[in-house]
Amino acid sequence: MATVGENIRRYRKAQNLSAAKLAEKVGMTAGAILHYENGIRTPGNEQLEKIARALDVSSKMLEDHKIESAKDLVRALLQLEDEFGLVPDMCDGGLWIDPKAKNAQKAVEAIGAWGEIRHRLITGEITQEEYDAWKRKF
Repeated sequence: MATVGENIRRYRKAQNLSAAKLAEKVGMTAGAILHYENGIRTPGNEQLEKIARALDVSSKMLEDHKIESAKDLVRALLQLEDEFGLVPDMCDGGLWIDPKAKNAQKAVEAIGAWGEIRHRLITGEITQEEYDAWKRKF
């Protein structure tokens, strides 16, 4: 997984913004942006929100979710089990949503929307850039 700084850099470059231009948009210096991108400093919540708005992404997309190993992945999946009923399917190794879980319907709807937008990408209805723009909203 990418660090906060790496995410800022990736989304800044995707917008074709220089560090100076992003800094101007958020009322910071280019040096501050570069310090964030290089991991020298970490932005506070307020700065992260400003940067996210300037990059037209959710601040959650800039966070470092620290999923770096299979163990981290399983930990995240276990959280999804607790919150949304996402469980392993012993037959095919896939995942499914337990309909009795408290937020199962929300998960089904969200994954359905994701599936629909990926289908539109695969069939050529939308471009990779449009798909990436959709993803940035999360």
